[in-house]
Amino acid sequence: MKKLIIIPNRRYYKLLVVLSCFLVQPLHAAQALNERVNISGFARVVGGYLDESNASYGNYSNEVSFSEQSLLAIQADVLITDTISASGQLLAHSSDERDSGIEWLYLTYEPNNSWLFKLGKLRTPFFRYTDVIDVGFSYPWISPPQQVYSGFLFSNYEGVSGAYKFNFNDLNFDIEAYYGTYSGEFSRAGENIDIDVDEIKGMILTLNRGNFSARASITQSSDFYADFPGFNEFADILEYAGYPENAESLRFNGAATGYQASVNYDTLNYFVAAEWVKIDSDLLVVPQLDSYYLTLGYHFDAFQVHITYANSDSSYNIPENLIPKYVSEELTELSFIYDGITQNLPLYTLESLTFGLRWDLKYNISAKAEVTYLSGEQEENSFFEDITNPDFDRKATLYQIGLEWVF
Repeated sequence: MKKLIIIPNRRYYKLLVVLSCFLVQPLHAAQALNERVNISGFARVVGGYLDESNASYGNYSNEVSFSEQSLLAIQADVLITDTISASGQLLAHSSDERDSGIEWLYLTYEPNNSWLFKLGKLRTPFFRYTDVIDVGFSYPWISPPQQVYSGFLFSNYEGVSGAYKFNFNDLNFDIEAYYGTYSGEFSRAGENIDIDVDEIKGMILTLNRGNFSARASITQSSDFYADFPGFNEFADILEYAGYPENAESLRFNGAATGYQASVNYDTLNYFVAAEWVKIDSDLLVVPQLDSYYLTLGYHFDAFQVHITYANSDSSYNIPENLIPKYVSEELTELSFIYDGITQNLPLYTLESLTFGLRWDLKYNISAKAEVTYLSGEQEENSFFEDITNPDFDRKATLYQIGLEWVF
């Protein structure tokens, strides 16, 4: 018996080929897309309790709260060409003090292994952990020391950066420069202020050799405009009264410069790290700050224990009050108001001692527990907020637990 061989009509044959292309093309497109798009993310759930009813610290009070630092972020990195890529990070934060939304969004141009350029909304790379400050899995603490990682400098900017890498013998160097602007909020003594900064610029030098790394940076912010309640209006009054120097001190026609240096030595068994920050400012809203921390840690099995001492001191560049008293009732009142403003600026002297334990449950999940003893100056804010009792001695203990996750 002969087999029946069916030869399809040419029209159906063409249709079959076209359908095959439509079926195969998505598979190739999906594979190509998968090779060019990388989706990653991180999350943290953090709970804290402050054993003090007269104030809060880091927005923690004497009630257990999981809403101050818990967050979830998704990041997409898209390879557009072999040298150009795009990155975006969407962050959802549980705290009312911080907006959720696009944390960064920028283009990267990497012409070779030595040069790297970025353009868009970027992290201001001032501190050692600036780029990963929300990724708690990447550092030992639950909360980095507030004395150094405070909100006096702007976490984001819109602009451009360029970095150059090179080697010399066993030393690896990385030099980075950046320039941009900022529009958002500035935190001062628990109060958020709308602010625009027309110029943010800085440089960073990083050195690595084996287990040792060091970093130094400088950042300058200038050309401010801030909607600080009462300051601008009172400055106009002082200028009209003939005291432009005192009026100018209440405006934002100045600059704030930050200096940073850090060292780190890390082995499989232990680590030691230190970071120092100094802020010079001729703005009354931004303190002159000198702060540092020193941390020691030990690794064993899936655990890590660490201890951190941190300290800070602050002052203000306050001009002499040239408004005379007791010459007239109006000038006397203006002079006392000016003294009241300058004498009640928040100060940030604080010592802290933190003990922490980390347990790496998996390669991408860790559990943490931390206790921090805080000791500030009674007449100062000392990073405390919502102080309800003037007799509060600025001493408290912060307890925290956290779960960190990267994916």
